[in-house]
Amino acid sequence: MDRTYTVDELVGALKRRWKIMAIVAGGVLALATIVIARIPNEYSARALVMVEGLHPHPDLVIPVISTSLEERVKNVRSQVYARGLLSTTIEELKLYPKEREKNGMDAAVEALRKDTEVHAEGDDAFSITVRSKDKEEAARTANRLAELFIETNLQVRAGQVTRTRDIISQKLAEMRGQLSASESKLIAYKKEHANELPELVESRIHEREQLSKQIEIEATFMNEAKHRLDLIGTQPSGKDTEVGRLEEEYDVSRAKLSAATSHLTPDNPDVIALQRETQATLGRLQAARARAAQNDLESRRMNEAVTRGNRRVAELEARQDKIDRVVAVSPQIAVQVNEMDRDIDVLKAKVISLTSKKAEAEIAADLEARSAPTEFRVLESAAPPALPGSPNRPQFFLLALLGALALGAAIALGQELADRSLRSESEVGTAIALPVLACIPRLAVAGQSAPRLLTINAGSEA
Repeated sequence: MDRTYTVDELVGALKRRWKIMAIVAGGVLALATIVIARIPNEYSARALVMVEGLHPHPDLVIPVISTSLEERVKNVRSQVYARGLLSTTIEELKLYPKEREKNGMDAAVEALRKDTEVHAEGDDAFSITVRSKDKEEAARTANRLAELFIETNLQVRAGQVTRTRDIISQKLAEMRGQLSASESKLIAYKKEHANELPELVESRIHEREQLSKQIEIEATFMNEAKHRLDLIGTQPSGKDTEVGRLEEEYDVSRAKLSAATSHLTPDNPDVIALQRETQATLGRLQAARARAAQNDLESRRMNEAVTRGNRRVAELEARQDKIDRVVAVSPQIAVQVNEMDRDIDVLKAKVISLTSKKAEAEIAADLEARSAPTEFRVLESAAPPALPGSPNRPQFFLLALLGALALGAAIALGQELADRSLRSESEVGTAIALPVLACIPRLAVAGQSAPRLLTINAGSEA
């Protein structure tokens, strides 16, 4: 049957077996003391870096790098733990030679990453703490990590500013090229449609009105010429004309004069009369011929004027038709020109904006170059610590002491539980299920750990 123990019984058992508990606890404590003493010292060195913003007011110069101080401090841990920075530190300071020889640089980087802690110190500072068995090495490593972080950040920020400026310059050159191409395209388009430009529509309309007036004038001239032709008339040639009649009369008069002079003397009155008549007829004939020639000349001139007027009117009407076509397509040309002008205005606005941004980027780059060295500042360099940061030997010793006592107590209680001796009247009654008549204690003698009971009951002898 299982035995149960009260707290007092357990305490009594520990008192009875204190030697075993002391031996076990002492041995464990001695072993733990040796182990704690052999644990190597580990030193911690801390470098404190301050981040200061020295940018001008954004109303004066728009910053190229808009990351806030808080965001940069939050990103410090990932930057410090970056493989490139850690491997550079390991190579420069020749850290973790065993790890590097056995498993390569990756193992050394991982070891340094485990031995390094980065913590934000407020909103604008952070600390880099390095643990090492060598206090000088811990200080050098912490300081070098801080220096490399600052150098890397300055290079990255300078690269960001330079890339931003270069991108803006490249984009500005592209915009200027597009603007030049658009302007050349507009000039070529206007040159191709020089007679159809919208700004010439009003002058074209005025020109058409002038052409209409010229057509009216030419029509008036032609009408006058036709009227004069009507007045001159178209006289047929031959005997029906005045010249033909007078030529016949002149021929008849000459014949009569010739006949008269053939049988009469020159001073004959008839001959003289015929001579006078012939001369008069000749004068009338010459006058008629002159009038006929003048009428012919005038008729040719009027006909030529009518022909020239018709040709001139046709030319003027053709010019009117051309102007009408130009005016008809002018709205489409105006739409195309307006679209090109709008594109050019947009490109000009972009060029002006990029020019302003380029100037601001150059100013920001100059300010970055001047202020960057003071933006990250080592506020507190790591110094070799006077005392090791770990192990905490008093704490380890206290824990070892508690563990040794617990182990000694456990072993003592284990022996107590394994011992089946009866030490009380209640245990006897429980063990044999018979009433106890008397109990005779036995005195403890040398070599015995605890007194035992001799019992007498109704079914057995003592």
